[in-house]
Amino acid sequence: MRGFGGTAAVAFALAAACAFAEGYVSPVTGQPFREGGKYTLEQIKARDARVMEKTGGFIVREAKGPLAVIVDARAKARATVDEVARLYRLGTRLDCAVEKRPRGGAGPLAFAQSLMAEGSPLLVAAVVDGDDALPALSVFPEERIGIVNADRLAGGSDPSAREMRVAKELWRAIGFIGGIGFSAQENDVMQPYYTVAELDANRHPYIQPMNMAKMQRMWRRFGVQKAARIPYRTACLEGWAPPPTNDVQRAVWEKVHSEKERGPSHGLKISP
Repeated sequence: MRGFGGTAAVAFALAAACAFAEGYVSPVTGQPFREGGKYTLEQIKARDARVMEKTGGFIVREAKGPLAVIVDARAKARATVDEVARLYRLGTRLDCAVEKRPRGGAGPLAFAQSLMAEGSPLLVAAVVDGDDALPALSVFPEERIGIVNADRLAGGSDPSAREMRVAKELWRAIGFIGGIGFSAQENDVMQPYYTVAELDANRHPYIQPMNMAKMQRMWRRFGVQKAARIPYRTACLEGWAPPPTNDVQRAVWEKVHSEKERGPSHGLKISP
């Protein structure tokens, strides 16, 4: 198996080297041309030219708005919050701040409220310990705060089970704050759970894509906008495109603005 893996890696590296040696990277897909594919280099270039002429190329719309903050306030921090933040970034295409600091003598809610007051984040999801009276999950949607009590998630023969439970409850806190509520999807982490055993039985410790999209729509009211790679023409139609930097963008810029000046009486049609 080692020899096979090494051979495959060498072949991949040679293919990549040949692709870059060709010297053509598609401005549409951002991928280098690889010989032996379904289309020839001339066909790829012709397709890219048509797309570039129509769209003006692609630009990146930067993400903006407040960030979600996930905090590990336990006496001994773990890597759990880092993994939840990583999946949050992948699922939402939004950034997420991670903090690891003990809450000291402050109560869990007071500690989370102090974090909200510091930088006005989108939400605060905190993991705490040292409080037996606190439920496993406490959510305050109006304040955009969720608190996970790791002490109530211990137990069992597997020492890693508690961290998996903490991760699931962090996702549930984010989901409840984001307006998802209980999910109708069978394997979503937003199912109603009333015991640790029911929480353990769930094999999908994250929010499903449909509910993730619902939560993203919720964040718009707070000025959150995820990063996106969109056509330059779309940016011109929406009115936020930067000035053109090449002849292709300049042609699209002038065409869109001339159509806007003529107005709808001249049959301007803007795609939804």
